[in-house]
Amino acid sequence: MNNFKQKYFLLALIGTTLCACKATKFVPEGEYLLDKVSIDSDVPGYKSSELKPYLKQQPNLKMFGLFKTMSWIYNLSGKKNTGLNRFIRKIGEEPVIFDPYLADKTEYELKKFFVNMGYIHAEVFSDTLSRDKKKQIIYHIRGNEPYRIRRFTTSIQDSLLHHELYGGPNDEPLQRVAGEAASLRIPLVKDSLLFDRNLLDSERGRLSELLQNRGYYAFSKENIVYDADSALNAYSVDLNLKLRPLNDSVINLSNQKFYYDQVSLYLDYDPLTITHLKEYPKKDSIQTKAYTIYYMGKRPSLKPSVLLNNCFITPGQAYSRMNEDWTYSSFSSLRALNNIHIQFDEKFRNDSALLDVSIVSIPARKQAISFSVEGTNTAGDLGVAASANYMHRNLFHGSETFNFRLRGAYEAMSNFSNPYLEFGGEASIYKPKIVAPFINHSFLRKMRTSTELFLSYNYQTRPEYDRTLLSGGLRYKGQGRQKSAAHHQFDILNVDYVYLPRKDSVFMNKLPANAQYFGYTDQFIVGMSYTYYRSTFETAKQLKDAYSFRFSLESTGNALYGLSVLFDQVKNNRGSYLLLNTPFAQFVKGDIDYTNNMVIDSHNSLAWRIGGGMGIPYGNSQILPFEKRYYSGGANSVRAWSVRELGPGAYVPRASTTFYHQTGDVKLNFNIEYRSHFFWKLEAAAFIDAGNIWTIKDYEGQEGGKFRFDSFYKELAVGYGLGLRLDFDYFLIRFDCGEKAYNPAKQGKERWTILHPNFGENFAWHIAVGYPF
Repeated sequence: MNNFKQKYFLLALIGTTLCACKATKFVPEGEYLLDKVSIDSDVPGYKSSELKPYLKQQPNLKMFGLFKTMSWIYNLSGKKNTGLNRFIRKIGEEPVIFDPYLADKTEYELKKFFVNMGYIHAEVFSDTLSRDKKKQIIYHIRGNEPYRIRRFTTSIQDSLLHHELYGGPNDEPLQRVAGEAASLRIPLVKDSLLFDRNLLDSERGRLSELLQNRGYYAFSKENIVYDADSALNAYSVDLNLKLRPLNDSVINLSNQKFYYDQVSLYLDYDPLTITHLKEYPKKDSIQTKAYTIYYMGKRPSLKPSVLLNNCFITPGQAYSRMNEDWTYSSFSSLRALNNIHIQFDEKFRNDSALLDVSIVSIPARKQAISFSVEGTNTAGDLGVAASANYMHRNLFHGSETFNFRLRGAYEAMSNFSNPYLEFGGEASIYKPKIVAPFINHSFLRKMRTSTELFLSYNYQTRPEYDRTLLSGGLRYKGQGRQKSAAHHQFDILNVDYVYLPRKDSVFMNKLPANAQYFGYTDQFIVGMSYTYYRSTFETAKQLKDAYSFRFSLESTGNALYGLSVLFDQVKNNRGSYLLLNTPFAQFVKGDIDYTNNMVIDSHNSLAWRIGGGMGIPYGNSQILPFEKRYYSGGANSVRAWSVRELGPGAYVPRASTTFYHQTGDVKLNFNIEYRSHFFWKLEAAAFIDAGNIWTIKDYEGQEGGKFRFDSFYKELAVGYGLGLRLDFDYFLIRFDCGEKAYNPAKQGKERWTILHPNFGENFAWHIAVGYPF
């Protein structure tokens, strides 16, 4: 209880010290600190948080939405201009002084926003409350009756353009362009909707993109205008969409349908020696399928077939912005290229509008060698690793990437008396398309695909055993060409061979017989897996809500088991079939994970995750291989527990417990984390974690660990804590401290450890790289 009192006394002392720094210390006489800004709106469908970007002045930022920590730090400085005071002010945040001009500007911007949304007679005004050199301001928004679209019509005189945008007569549907998103063909503006000018502008962009995908190279949304008639004076508008009058050459050109004529591809372009495309020496070229490929040297650096497979611009076809974008992204994915540029030249022949296309590519450096030394953190165990990597980006002149890597690592296992050593190597060949029989060429054009063949060797030595892992496999990846398309990964073959030349007898004797045989003997793991992944996270849009979803399914040993039965193989004394005199594993395993990040403002966000998985051994296996079992606790799980120290279920660790005993076949994770920018590169976090692992059987030595539907929720461990992160944009170093709140390994009321905090028994800390989810 003394620890409890000391802990909260320290927190109270810190809080008192910070609050004691007068908030108005640096507020000039006659002026006010902007203490609070709020919005009172009667317009349905708009939250105050959505209107914050229109506030031209906001109070000092609050960490976790509660504490003005940065302002407090600033106020810790003295008024003298000493070096220390300047440093404190630099890392803190200067008090925000109320500015009446910016308040008026905010009223103007808010009114403009709602007028654009259709609330033509919106009223915006503010009230202020002053006290102790602090000022609060409330912006009142009264939307009044909005204007709506009573009738929406179109009057496009050009029958061909009308057909391209809205389909033909007699309700003939709009012509579909292969690969075009179906949502692009759905009108945004309809009768009875609000007279929303932003929506009208989006509709112009949609129609412009439709035409650009159908050959209208020079068309832009500026060619589309609206006539609005609100003379009815009944809060309604008759809206008519039309094209600008054809009174100049630019608009005349925009109504021309362009077709691709000559398509030329330029390899090995060097912007340092060639300043203009006309200077490119066209000595060597290849003519194939109406394309001309120019290159330098004895032969093209990339095979013509690779270039044509990644080019969606076809001579004779109508211009398409979508195909232009696909060509950009497809060429950019070729690792042999560093950059790409597409140039169009307009020309006319026999009343036809044509485009000559030049696709210019800048090569990447063909070979590279890199070395690295890094600190490591494997689920809480700290160490150091070194690696050497060789890469060839164009091995067979098809943008194939060959990678060879050597790596060695040393880690301290909980204490430095039991080190962990590892060394190994891996080699892989990556090809930017699927290499397989019976794959339709049109399918390959619709998807961004790749093939990877890999082989690796890894040797590990721990106090408990030495282990060698030899792995190899064939992997296919695919993704639709739309930006938001899902990723698919199919490991058509994955082979692991586990060999343990040394096993510590004391450690082995602590394990049940089944665990010794199925978890710590030489064995093969041969199977296949599928992974589906979709994410809306974009680096350039960090202030946008985003989510990610991942699902994976792995099946192992079924083909080998079927062949063993078919050829009537004899089982060994443990009831297992053998491959090359070595048992093989048989199981099915599935995982699912969903993460959501909700942005509150530019400095605060709320992230949460729910995930789980299950592995079921059968046939040739009675227990999952150790490498495939789940564990809980650690830097990316329930952070109030150290790695492999939680579960399974209500299992109570004892003196004979090993890290194997705290593994399982079922896993659940629930995490929520509030993230708030601190200062400079520092970010603070507060989190709550819940989760555990379970077994699917009553295994010997894991008593209390079996998953049961009527009691598993009572065995969900709960922890809470605080974290500090150092964000360098390209990578993030994370320090998290967790405290147990509910421990299922305890009994009765003792499970609620939050009632008696103990830094020694109920506390864990972690250093890791990257966010936990």
